[in-house]
Amino acid sequence: MGTTSLLEGPVGRRLLRFVLPILVGNILQQLYNSIDAMIIGRYVGETALGAIGASQPIANIVLALVIGLGIGMEILLGVFIGCRDEKLAKQVVDTMFTAVMVLAVLMAAVGYAATPAMLRAMRTQPEHMELATVYLRIIFLGLPGITGYNTMTGAIRASGNSKAPLLFLTICTALNLVLDLLAVKGLGLGVAGAAWATVVAQLLSFLMAIYYANRQPGGIHYDPRKLDFSWSMLKRGFGCALPASVQQCATSVGTLLLQTVVNGLGVSAVTAYTIGCRIDSFAAAPIINLGQALTIFTSQNLGAGQKERIREGKRYCLLWAYCIGGVLLLLLWGCGGSMARFFGATGETVDMAWDYVRTLSVGYFIAGYFTVMEGLIRGTGNTVVPMISTIGGYWLFRLPAAILLRQPLGYRGVWLSVLIGWTFSFILDLIYTHTGHFRRLLNGEKWEKMGVQDHG
Repeated sequence: MGTTSLLEGPVGRRLLRFVLPILVGNILQQLYNSIDAMIIGRYVGETALGAIGASQPIANIVLALVIGLGIGMEILLGVFIGCRDEKLAKQVVDTMFTAVMVLAVLMAAVGYAATPAMLRAMRTQPEHMELATVYLRIIFLGLPGITGYNTMTGAIRASGNSKAPLLFLTICTALNLVLDLLAVKGLGLGVAGAAWATVVAQLLSFLMAIYYANRQPGGIHYDPRKLDFSWSMLKRGFGCALPASVQQCATSVGTLLLQTVVNGLGVSAVTAYTIGCRIDSFAAAPIINLGQALTIFTSQNLGAGQKERIREGKRYCLLWAYCIGGVLLLLLWGCGGSMARFFGATGETVDMAWDYVRTLSVGYFIAGYFTVMEGLIRGTGNTVVPMISTIGGYWLFRLPAAILLRQPLGYRGVWLSVLIGWTFSFILDLIYTHTGHFRRLLNGEKWEKMGVQDHG
């Protein structure tokens, strides 16, 4: 399975071939995340399903932290692949992958011990407590495998290969489904069976990703017996990774806190918000994937000194994001009610969910801009500005607006708070991308100071 060259050929075609497998993978990932809940709800019952739901926010925050740490490796790896320095590319993988895996083991141990305390802090219902503890502890035990899978497939993607990670995700999703049915329905293991199915599926996919990476030419091989570990590379990598990790966690925690605001609006509003978020996660996936693809495209071409390709890639991604926004506007205004019914909404819940997705559809144009531009900014090695954009959008504007507007406008005020948060991110990124600091990064100043150059 070959690599899509992001350094040569028509920019639009190369980007499109690169981003489409990422998009399909995103949809598969969402289906993967729903499998446990669907099977548990069908074969075990609502109490078990509620236990998984109660433990999910903690798992999401931990996984967000891990994914953020992997971003630092992907950015550095893209730059060194772009400048054709296989030695430094291998050093990035050896250093960052080792560090992330060590952290995953430590987090697994701490998380396993602290699971009951964390669930109590979230005020988990007594009837959910025992099963939620079992489920979350198994997920923590499997955290190194889950981390290894996500980090290694990210490294493969950073090399310009988005097809292999899609293959591994497809296999992982199929394995999880089969193991879920076997453990939950066949063996009657309940939530423990669902958790073990997730852990085993991701561990096997991780081993496949390692095997695949070690058989490919280039600098993404990983052999613990032949490590080229560098403390200076670790410092560089974590300089990119920590802000990205904070950003991912801030999003997860912000979403959790916004849920508490919605909880005060009644059962229908909670259901409508849950359904609206599911529709939004599918609708916004193409725009998010454009930002992810542009990060890797930018880092590689910056390493190769091809600034004009970066600018052309940005123009294509913005154009596609605006087109997607226009399609979503028409689709959600016309069919949002039917989508809500598909997810099980009835009565006033349909109208509430429809209002939510219509409100968001108006903002997809500005969301498309800041998502693409943050992908560009991140690709230059600056992960601090996207972090500030996310934290400011969620914590300084979206949450306060939801609290202030809930009383006079009801659920519509909470829906509008999403647009308010997005507007802050849009303005911040618009201003930053017209500064001299950004222009210097886009010209490769950061990497020139590190001695990065094209060895092709």
